Amino acid sequence: MIPNCGSQNVFPDSLQVMLNQYLTKSEVKSLAPDGAICDGKTRGLLRRANIVVRSLVPVGKETDRHWEQGEDPSMLDPKIQIYGRTGKLVVADSQERKEWRKLGFRKLMRATKLTQAPVNSILSSKGVRKQTMKVFRIGLASLRNS
Repeated sequence: MIPNCGSQNVFPDSLQVMLNQYLTKSEVKSLAPDGAICDGKTRGLLRRANIVVRSLVPVGKETDRHWEQGEDPSMLDPKIQIYGRTGKLVVADSQERKEWRKLGFRKLMRATKLTQAPVNSILSSKGVRKQTMKVFRIGLASLRNS
């Protein structure tokens, strides 16, 4: 039933109304067979939509139990706990990264004695800890001296 703003009565939807709404709901996580965005009338085998992740942000999964105890005005302003690195991160210069890529990934790993993840982070302009960058540069110096 369509709600009436002037009325104080609330009427629940029937199962039939809910099912009809579900059948015409657009599928936001998929694409239509022709690659277009789905709408309520899309039919056929749906395709996967490409999702591009720009950054990963770890957030807390804790739930606040204040709602179970009754009304609490402090719950009107929820705060999500976002976890991040507290240390300062450094990023290598783009010209340096170009030179390092020419040396080769495996050669950099052997020379710096770093694992794949930090070397990849350095080459892809992601921030790394100062100590990691220091170890990387020391390893490069030993590579150039040999």
